[in-house]
Amino acid sequence: MSLYNYVDPINANLTCCICRAPFTEPTTTLTCAHTFCADCILRALSNAPSCPVDRTPLAPTDLGPVNPIVRSLVDELRVECVYKADGCGYVSQRQVMPLHLRDECDYAEVRCEEKEDGKTCGSSMRRMELRAHQKKVHGLWEQEQEEESLLFEETDSEEAKENHTCPHASIGCPYSGPLEPSEHLPGCPYESLKGFFTTNNAKMSLLTEQNMVLRHKVDTLEHTVHMLRKEMNAAKNALGPWFRSSYQTMSLPAHGGVARSIAGAVGVASSDLPIRMQPAVAGPSTAGFEDSVDVLAPYFPAQDEMRRGRWTPSSMADSVYGRAGGVVAPLDLGTTLEGTLEGLRESVVGLALGVDSVGRRGEIALTNETLRLGEELMSVRAQMHGLRMQVHGMMMDRNASLTMREEAGAGMGPGGAYLRAHTNFGSITKL
Repeated sequence: MSLYNYVDPINANLTCCICRAPFTEPTTTLTCAHTFCADCILRALSNAPSCPVDRTPLAPTDLGPVNPIVRSLVDELRVECVYKADGCGYVSQRQVMPLHLRDECDYAEVRCEEKEDGKTCGSSMRRMELRAHQKKVHGLWEQEQEEESLLFEETDSEEAKENHTCPHASIGCPYSGPLEPSEHLPGCPYESLKGFFTTNNAKMSLLTEQNMVLRHKVDTLEHTVHMLRKEMNAAKNALGPWFRSSYQTMSLPAHGGVARSIAGAVGVASSDLPIRMQPAVAGPSTAGFEDSVDVLAPYFPAQDEMRRGRWTPSSMADSVYGRAGGVVAPLDLGTTLEGTLEGLRESVVGLALGVDSVGRRGEIALTNETLRLGEELMSVRAQMHGLRMQVHGMMMDRNASLTMREEAGAGMGPGGAYLRAHTNFGSITKL
């Protein structure tokens, strides 16, 4: 079919992107909804297991039959006979052309099926030459049959002359009679409307073709929407409480009640939240209002709580002396997940800078304190050295006085010996 010459311009949507010709046995992919010729896509998959259009993974098992509408559009394209160069001017729909080549075309190659002496002739020739071959090779009986057929044709033509129909019978003219078409047409009411019917038929054919193409596009779009819906559900599950549909976004209040409008869109149980952020369990008095519990209330404190939570001198003192409560900044669910993550990143960066600044300040203070303590220690050492020298001088003076007493006692007689024996204080020159 790819050898046919097409009479009318071909719609680009009916063309295979591999062979650049109208579809032959069109086949569509179940994964990406692209259509190719059956032979073209199988040959392409034998080289690379991917779709030739978008390079997605593709296997022969992912191929399926195309929509019957597309097959009908391709089969109804008008083509010329393959023997036009030899003189055949036959034009028909592509689905009818094989029948013409098999049964009617005078230029098609046929084989002689006449048998002689139990053997089939089998000679190959054009159909227009078959009768002459049969007359010349297989006898003259064919000529008699031809004469009989001519006789029957003449009889049929005489009968046809007795009853004629209007050329506009296809559009509704009921005339059937002995008048020739040239005699009937001047009075036929459909003759004046033939131009309208021709134009209308052309428009209807064009609209039918466009309608078929649009149906194919709608089927493709429905498949695409189905895939997008699956991806959207996956993204919704991944985003969790940050997912919010468009109509719920429009219903957000301007002040205060952000969490209440978001709670309807989130639909996440409080068990999915961290333990410290889960709302308190409702008591018996609120058991009948379980549907109205706000699962995101810990993220958004009420305005009266914000007023009561303002700093007072006592709370400021508590924060200075390290007695502040476990206050956690609420997450901003009013923005996108990207914006929340960006805000958290900025907070972490600021916290890192603050920790680094505190560390540097601590190092500077520790260095200054170390220098001050070193200076004080050197001063204490100098003072201790001075005291040691003073005590050493005092001890030296005492030793000198004791030595003088001993020498004086030695010249005093026996009593001096007793004094030396019982008053030996030893050396006290060392501390």
